[in-house]
Amino acid sequence: MTAHAAPRSHWVAAMATLGFTAVPADASAHLMTTGLGPLFDGAAHFAMSPEAMLPVVALAIFAGLNGVAHARAAVQFLPATWLLSGFLGLLVGPLGISGAYESVPLIVLGSLAAANPSVPVWGTASLSILLGIAGGYGLGSEPSGARDGTLAVLGATLVAFVLVALVAAAVLKARWDWTRITARVVGSWTAACGVLLLGWALR
Repeated sequence: MTAHAAPRSHWVAAMATLGFTAVPADASAHLMTTGLGPLFDGAAHFAMSPEAMLPVVALAIFAGLNGVAHARAAVQFLPATWLLSGFLGLLVGPLGISGAYESVPLIVLGSLAAANPSVPVWGTASLSILLGIAGGYGLGSEPSGARDGTLAVLGATLVAFVLVALVAAAVLKARWDWTRITARVVGSWTAACGVLLLGWALR
């Protein structure tokens, strides 16, 4: 096996694992009500769901550490896929599989952000698409009512777009070693949260 074969095999394994977890579980949470309408309800639901926010943060850190092209791929593909997958979730509804899947995006993306491997741009784009499928479908399958659900998905997508754009931009601007190390530490904490969530789901 060549020196490049091992890193490539690890990368393919990570992609396959995250792809498997893109099939959402049966959602048990309820869409929170802010009193400001379904658009803000969806935004608040995303903002108050660490299992949804942290993978987006980890993806943005990973993309920012790898450069401008990767950050652009994350900003373009994640919100678009999140929106489309959310609409699909409205039509199809939740799928009855184990809720432990929610921990895997945390573990995979957090580990990638912490390790900061060098990957092609299409790899970051693929991760963004897979996370968009998992996150968007999971939220879209929760609300009841097509109109309210559509606006809720749009609200969550807007927050996801702002979050990934701001975090990726901040990491791109990080020029000192300690700031980039801090970003990678956040990734390691995200992976640790995923391990804790997995243990809780399998208890």
